[in-house]
Amino acid sequence: MSATAGQSNRPGTNPRTTRVRQIILDAAIDLLIKEGAGALTAVRIAEKTGVARTTIYRHWTDNTALLLDAIDKLISPHVPTSLSENLEEDLSATLTNLKMRMTKRPFRIVFAALLDHANRNRDAVGAQRRFVSGVLQPLQDVLANAKGRGVLPSTVDVETASAQLAGPLFIQHVMLRTAISDRLIAQTIERFLDQVGEIA
Repeated sequence: MSATAGQSNRPGTNPRTTRVRQIILDAAIDLLIKEGAGALTAVRIAEKTGVARTTIYRHWTDNTALLLDAIDKLISPHVPTSLSENLEEDLSATLTNLKMRMTKRPFRIVFAALLDHANRNRDAVGAQRRFVSGVLQPLQDVLANAKGRGVLPSTVDVETASAQLAGPLFIQHVMLRTAISDRLIAQTIERFLDQVGEIA
């Protein structure tokens, strides 16, 4: 593909163009999940879809641009978190859901691809931030709700606190490549609540 990195060409809203673009993206997502980012080439997608490589080049200037669009499609729209009146229980449920999400193949593949490309491509940094923001949003919902009810001090920064809570899970799973235990989740919540208790 072209040497201009990270550009996605978005033609007008011609129905056929939109349909072809979606076919390509669906194939890219399938390859990404099943085989990893290295499988996203114009040759493989042309073989899989029957769409000419020249058509693929018209939509995406390089493999990175196609990868980032595929990842954006994989990022699920945020669904408001169901909350109770108990902060500790809400945090436990939300971190347990995060644990389950992190162990699924799409999460691992996407996160690894973003880490790799963000080191080499500025456009990937934005995609990485969108992905992480989506991961942290349920925690931020819980914290913002607790803050609004006066359960957390007004000085607590929701974004920082969500990263603090999710951080140990990322380190355990992504860096150390070991299972996330229920004990780790409980200890993470306990440490956080102790810290905010000291602030209060």
